[in-house]
Amino acid sequence: MNKPPSGKAGAVHHLHVRGAPSESSFLELELFQAVLLSKPIHYVKVTKSSTPSPLLQLLSSLKSDVELIETSSLATAETEILRRLDLDWSDRDKRTSLRSTAALTDALVEARHNDWSNRALFVEPQFLRDTVCGTTKAHPELDVAEHYLILADQQSQTNRVLSRTWIAMRALMINHFSETTDPKTVALWDRAFKTWSRAAAWRGLHAHLWLGNVAALGSLAGMRLRTGAALFDPSLPDIGDLFDNLASVYYSISKRVSTRHRSAMLSRSSAYVEAGLADRDSKYRGSLLPIRGSINHRNHKFRASVRDFTEALNLAIRHDAGPGQIGFLLTELGFAELFLFKFGPARRRIEEGLSLMTENTSSPGFRVRALRKHVRASLACFDIGGAKVSARLALQIAEKHRLYDQIDPLLRRMAK
Repeated sequence: MNKPPSGKAGAVHHLHVRGAPSESSFLELELFQAVLLSKPIHYVKVTKSSTPSPLLQLLSSLKSDVELIETSSLATAETEILRRLDLDWSDRDKRTSLRSTAALTDALVEARHNDWSNRALFVEPQFLRDTVCGTTKAHPELDVAEHYLILADQQSQTNRVLSRTWIAMRALMINHFSETTDPKTVALWDRAFKTWSRAAAWRGLHAHLWLGNVAALGSLAGMRLRTGAALFDPSLPDIGDLFDNLASVYYSISKRVSTRHRSAMLSRSSAYVEAGLADRDSKYRGSLLPIRGSINHRNHKFRASVRDFTEALNLAIRHDAGPGQIGFLLTELGFAELFLFKFGPARRRIEEGLSLMTENTSSPGFRVRALRKHVRASLACFDIGGAKVSARLALQIAEKHRLYDQIDPLLRRMAK
């Protein structure tokens, strides 16, 4: 990113690409990060005008509980700012209503879902409430969007991926994803939503109503259905598999909600899996079988889980999948076998998978996921030392790449 140009005090400095200002400012990115980190935001407006500023409109679309403080006096504004900075943590905690992950995810589920029958698949919450977010120029900046999507692809830390994708989305916002039919703009939105969803999943944004990976996938599915594009096409591997994506998201959410919603989230995940498997050639079942195996595992159907992971592994080997994919499936199968009390063989299979999952063959997120499984397998084999080694490595990778979705209390405890 280029350094902002010098200017008068109080001016809004925009990010520059090839000498031209983009739609996003440095202040906007700071506020965007505050939303991602669930930090309290207090907006102090010093003016006599009643017209909301573009910045306040943008904030309100991202975060519903922004505190607005209006005054016409700079002295009063300074007093209000200092008073909030001096709040002790317990007061701030009460003011921002911080809740556990389960409570936040429950709120998301209850706010967005009316259809518990799963008859309406791909009808999901929409990104940013399906609204135009922030100020926009008269024309989309396609070159700016493409530039920042390339930068996002070069990052592994989730915050950096999200911030660069955000700038790309802002550049596209005038040609909104719910309306545009321009092929290049649609392709850039498609790419942006896929990038956002992947990073948001590892970042742990399951509980965010409008910025989470469910909303990104919901808008991507809506755009594809509107434009007649495929939700899955084996001849076009780059478009991804939205059956797989949404099944994975709902499986992840099922692990974060309270007990009363768990079954419904697993059922929705399963509905996407079964819809995706219907009429699909056996060659292309491999992406959905691991999710079905995980769902069976959560439902305590451990033998069915092992069968699914075994079939997925055999398909991967038969069709010459890369070492990273085969390693991932070996770790998943080993973890499933752990629950059939095959402790030693299960751990050895996980270790075999980990040996294939190097920095060059697997993403940091999947390596952490596999290492967490090795922690549990080592504990089952009463190897505390082995569990600690894997836990420390997993935590190191997770913190480096901001993979908060993969950090749980057991991992932190074993990494000490």
